[in-house]
Amino acid sequence: MHAHRDEMAYLLCLAEQGKPKQKLRSRRLPRLSEMHLPVGGHRMRPSLEDVLLFLYREFRVNVEPNWREVVDGHLREYRRVQLRAAVRDAPEEAADVLRGLGYEVALPRLVGPRSPAEETKLYWP
Repeated sequence: MHAHRDEMAYLLCLAEQGKPKQKLRSRRLPRLSEMHLPVGGHRMRPSLEDVLLFLYREFRVNVEPNWREVVDGHLREYRRVQLRAAVRDAPEEAADVLRGLGYEVALPRLVGPRSPAEETKLYWP
């Protein structure tokens, strides 16, 4: 998302409902720093390593030698864990993708009841 602070502040003041309007009603200006931008839902949220990469790329913060290897290793592991959790949340989707890649995927012998989608963390905001 790209936004200039002045442009976002102007839009926040124009809001006819929601959090910005509530702030204006209580005679407080809405602030960009109080906005929450959801990114990726429960399963695909940025990790601490993503934030560290952002700080380095955008601000060139000072780093230790070999920092990148450490961050990359942790980031790969975090994303693998998240992927495995997402596959457990939506195994049919994972099976469809694997079949599309040429894998042979068989249904399990015993299929237990699945949780409704709204209870699955993959679909949480």
